[in-house]
Amino acid sequence: MKIGIFGTGMVGRILAEKFIYEGNEVMLGTRNVAATLSKDEKDILGNPPYKEWQQTHQAIQLGSFKETAKFGDIIFIATFGNTALNAIVLAGKDNFNDKIVVDVTNPLDVSQGVPPVFTGALGNSLGEQIQKELSNAKVVKAFNTLSMHIIVNPKREEGDPVILIAGNDEVAKENVTAIAKNWGWKDVVDFGDISESFWLETFGMLWIRYAFKNNSWTHAFKLIRK
Repeated sequence: MKIGIFGTGMVGRILAEKFIYEGNEVMLGTRNVAATLSKDEKDILGNPPYKEWQQTHQAIQLGSFKETAKFGDIIFIATFGNTALNAIVLAGKDNFNDKIVVDVTNPLDVSQGVPPVFTGALGNSLGEQIQKELSNAKVVKAFNTLSMHIIVNPKREEGDPVILIAGNDEVAKENVTAIAKNWGWKDVVDFGDISESFWLETFGMLWIRYAFKNNSWTHAFKLIRK
């Protein structure tokens, strides 16, 4: 399968590593390929420059957002939340038609550093905005509620955490659920249609706030029910 991933930061890189390990073809998308390859500094989260990471991940392709959207059978949006919609515009909306688009973003403002500020709004979540922008695609909000390190490796000594997904298309959600279960997720909860994205985004912010307050980056949430 061909996997297109928007974003060359930590989230995109971890997803790319997982998918390439599983034998898929992977392309990471960026606004400007030359600019991405020329960077020498760490990003705002302390990740090494892309060209340094690329040296040990040469099977992973790098392209523009448009090239990546055309390339992928499934597209993952893993940019910073405040740049996701612009990345989609740059990619060309028609290049997403009839494809599953997995939105792993959260509406966060990091302009003043970290911890980030939550900018989501009820009824106008980022997931809803992306689905509105991509009316001919099947957007699934997923994998945004905890660290990507845990997303691709969910087995915890303390038990099985929960992952939440939301989207309008049932078949698309089944496909995303299959990806999660292939990674080891045992508890995948379909939270409803794309309008529920706001609650997934606030849940993601709860994970982030706890992380910064407690310098904890390995915690997860478990849903206990009879």
